[in-house]
Amino acid sequence: MFSDANSLQLFEVLAQLIAQLSTQDNAVRAAAEQQLNEHWLLNQPQVLLAGLAYLMVNHPDVEIRSLTSILLRRMALRARPAAPAPAEAAGASVEDVSNYVFVGEETRQFVQTQLLQALSNEANASVRNKICDTVSELASHMHDKGSYWSELVQASLHFASSPQPLLRQTTFQIMAGIPSLFVNESPATIRTIFVAGIQDADVEVRLAALRAAAYYLIDAEPSARDSMTDLVPLMLGTLPPVLADPNMELSATDAIGYLIELAEAFPKLFRPVVPQVVEFMTSVMKNTDMENGVRQTCLELLLTLAEAAPGMMRKHAAFASTVIPIMLEWMSEHDEDEEWYQTEDLDDIDQESNETVGEQSMDRIARHMGGKVVLPIAFQIIPAFLSAQEWQRRHAALRCISAIGEGCRKIMFAELDKVVGIVLPHLRDPHPRVRHAACNAIGQMCTDFSPKIQEKFHEPIVTHLVYVIESTDRLRVQTYAAAALVNFAESASKECISPYLGVIIPKLTVLLGTGKTYAQEQAITTLATIADSANDKFAEFYPAIMPVLMDFLRNATGKELRSLRGKTMECATLIAMAVGKEVFAPNAQEFITLLQQTQASITEDDDPQSSFLLSAWARICKVLGHDFAPFMGFVLPPLYKSAGIKPDIAIFDDADPEEAEEWEMLNVNGQRIGIRTAILDEKCTAIEMLLCYAKELGPLFHEYVEKTMELVVPLLEFYFHDGVRYAAAAVIPLLLQSWTKAGYPAERTIGLWQTVAPKVLEAMKGEQDLELVSQLFQTFEESLDIVGPMSLNEPIMKSFIEYAQIQLEEYMQRAQDRAISRKDPDYDPEDEQTLQEEEINDDNLIDSIARAFRATIRNHRASYLPYFDQIVPVIDTFIASQDPIARRLALSVYQDIIEFAPVESVRYQPRFLERLLAASTDADPSVRQTAAFGVGIAAKVGGEPYRAFSVSALQNLFSVVRHADARSEDNTLATENAISAISKICRTYGTSGAFDLAQVLPHWFNALPIIEDEDEFEDTYSYLLDLIEGSHPAIPLSNAANLTKLVDIFTQVLAIPGFTGHDELVNRMLNALRRLLSQVDDATRAELWRTIPEDRRKMLTTKGYF
Repeated sequence: MFSDANSLQLFEVLAQLIAQLSTQDNAVRAAAEQQLNEHWLLNQPQVLLAGLAYLMVNHPDVEIRSLTSILLRRMALRARPAAPAPAEAAGASVEDVSNYVFVGEETRQFVQTQLLQALSNEANASVRNKICDTVSELASHMHDKGSYWSELVQASLHFASSPQPLLRQTTFQIMAGIPSLFVNESPATIRTIFVAGIQDADVEVRLAALRAAAYYLIDAEPSARDSMTDLVPLMLGTLPPVLADPNMELSATDAIGYLIELAEAFPKLFRPVVPQVVEFMTSVMKNTDMENGVRQTCLELLLTLAEAAPGMMRKHAAFASTVIPIMLEWMSEHDEDEEWYQTEDLDDIDQESNETVGEQSMDRIARHMGGKVVLPIAFQIIPAFLSAQEWQRRHAALRCISAIGEGCRKIMFAELDKVVGIVLPHLRDPHPRVRHAACNAIGQMCTDFSPKIQEKFHEPIVTHLVYVIESTDRLRVQTYAAAALVNFAESASKECISPYLGVIIPKLTVLLGTGKTYAQEQAITTLATIADSANDKFAEFYPAIMPVLMDFLRNATGKELRSLRGKTMECATLIAMAVGKEVFAPNAQEFITLLQQTQASITEDDDPQSSFLLSAWARICKVLGHDFAPFMGFVLPPLYKSAGIKPDIAIFDDADPEEAEEWEMLNVNGQRIGIRTAILDEKCTAIEMLLCYAKELGPLFHEYVEKTMELVVPLLEFYFHDGVRYAAAAVIPLLLQSWTKAGYPAERTIGLWQTVAPKVLEAMKGEQDLELVSQLFQTFEESLDIVGPMSLNEPIMKSFIEYAQIQLEEYMQRAQDRAISRKDPDYDPEDEQTLQEEEINDDNLIDSIARAFRATIRNHRASYLPYFDQIVPVIDTFIASQDPIARRLALSVYQDIIEFAPVESVRYQPRFLERLLAASTDADPSVRQTAAFGVGIAAKVGGEPYRAFSVSALQNLFSVVRHADARSEDNTLATENAISAISKICRTYGTSGAFDLAQVLPHWFNALPIIEDEDEFEDTYSYLLDLIEGSHPAIPLSNAANLTKLVDIFTQVLAIPGFTGHDELVNRMLNALRRLLSQVDDATRAELWRTIPEDRRKMLTTKGYF
């Protein structure tokens, strides 16, 4: 096939067409591209791919051979337009059918034969590299579809022993391009080939072997990888000769890059050679004769190991102690640059400079090595740098403090006084760049150490930052001080920041008048943040600030001022939220008119005002509440437009540069796919604003529910932006609630919910983002509670159980992995923080699942249980687990069954009753709390089947409340739930004769009060009041100690700040107290009042109780 005269003639025509693709004549080149795509590729793809392969081998012109090798790959891998495909492509989706699949086996065999011939014969190194890339990608493409190219494997292995370096190099290029093709070969054989290649006399072969070995080890089965660990020292041995050659620095960078990829995937392979790696890489980092790119790549390898295996790197003390001083030196590599002060592009940072890389790396090493390692080393150097004559060193020290704060947070907290003390003076440093760095340090510390730093150091921080803002010599530094105030204000309480408003706001208004847009924008942003924190305390300054902002909106009309107008809208609306509806009302109509005019003036899709408008309207809605409803017809159309934005995706050729700020680049099946991120942020904001309107307007949003639901439900699987998915999930319950509050018929709301619920559950499938999965379960739970009883049909119920089971099984695997990590030889206490963060995410997920279970049984009662039975084996595994989170989940599920299906719960007793009793004294406080609550529920609603169990639990419950640490912060909730459970047992079974109530009640009374868990107030205190009002003999109030105790209990509860929602209970308590106090003499009453702590007396008086 394709060897006949007609084919050869077509190939010659094709060669002429390809030559035209390289012409400088744009018209000729465009016509050739059109003919190639619309005639050859569309109508005769078999001839095109065969011709490209033939020309790649046989054409005498090296440029044609080079271009055809590239075109063959691109054309073959391009997705085929919808058309009938050959039998072998049947069953694949249209997207899966590439031209290479479409052309059929016979054409592919011809192409593969030509490719193997090209590998054997091509003498030009550049063309050969392109051919290797094409071979690897086509082989990989078909390998993914189950096709094994055995001839390529044999040819590659044969080339390894060739006397020609180019052929030996080809072996490793193919192995690097598709290592999975060689998995069936003996690991011993592969290892022998790698050893020979890594030690080859030709440097290019050695580097190719290094790359191939790295990719093979990453892809290999564990047994094969374990048999080749001795390759790593040999791989490292290829670097010194390459780095010693000034002409091979680019190759050296690439070579280290391959090791970085291996270190990221399997860092433990480097354990035997960590000392050598550290010594060699740091020696290169120190070598100022080397290119910065090479030095930085050496640092990247070390940081990768630190991030992937921090415990392993902590055990090598020389790592941090050598690298940190080098990074500080890099951070001081600044030149005096007057342009830095004059530029208005404040984001123009050289990301490849040593100072930037050093600072970013300092942050990384701190976060992964931890404060115990990093802080002592850094602060051995920082004082000397801070006292240096060179401003660059003072600057580097301050930036270092900024960089390591997050990673060293726990350790630096203890030394915060000292750190703040050494930073603040440099806000008055004679050099403006140092003042700028000090602003950065204080700002970052205000974020990393909030709110403690605000509470303790508010006066000196604000005073020094205001001093910098007042210094008029360098506007950029003044502006950065205003930016640091944002960090301060974000976590400052109203009480903390309010005293300084009169000092700060006048200085910010000065920046507003500078005429420099960047300074004005920062001043407006700072004002917005301060208003948000000061809340109603900002009202005093509202008359002075709001007119200025509205003037900006009226007069800042130039295109270059659109961002300034957007920030002004943001600031004004945040101020409106701070001061409230009454203060904002006089300006509300005019401000809304200005927003409407701005919205009507937007004609360009990339106008930054659009996204600011979305949020501004939502804030006005929060201020005006239901009064905003008339404006929805104007606000929603552009909001729906933004929410409906499609992802902007493009396929980039190799020659296209990465536009990092505009596009996020992905490699998919050999193609570079770009996704424009900015428009996705606008889409996310739009969905969040829909959530805001649904929440604030409630029933008044009802007419927009269906359209909004149609928009957001598909976005549950919008994989291009996590924020969009979160917001889409969160808005669903609010939409359902809008209908229920608006009085829509239940069957209509249930019908909508039953179309949405399957989509919510399906979005969990394969999802790895645990926070999103948690949100989806929360959406399911909240929606179910809103729609109400019997709203899940059989398919939904089955799906819920199925997806819950998947998540629980995956959780158990993660918990087991953490247990294994804690036994790892490289584990140390610094690793525990990472594991605990993972546990927190898992804990939140399990809580969301537990709440979803609870909502399901609460709304379906016994009809839920046949579906629950499917997951019982998993729940039983959880209840017997050593993992406290798992035990807590299982206990909560069974106690929900007791609560909402008490009769039916009896058949599950053999599965959980003994475990529940044992868990009431569990070592983990959260498990004890859950178990105590479960015992209380069993006593409250379980009836006779739970009497013996409940009475037997009394001993355990009292052991909890009598424990020496019962009232510690960790144990309080468990203790209070145990007290509440005792009260429920006494109330339900106290008269049954199953135990001596008179003996139990005094001990229970002395264990009170409950002041943290408000959910237990009603059951506990209503029972106590019943006993008091009935003058129960077990608690005689004629006993002075009992009366004092009762006064203490009731006053602790009544003095709780913000205690609301228990009006009837409060009135009963007050009446009981007043009655009892009226029955004692004045001296006793006065003595009882003196026993109450002063702060509690003050609160009781403030509330008007006494």
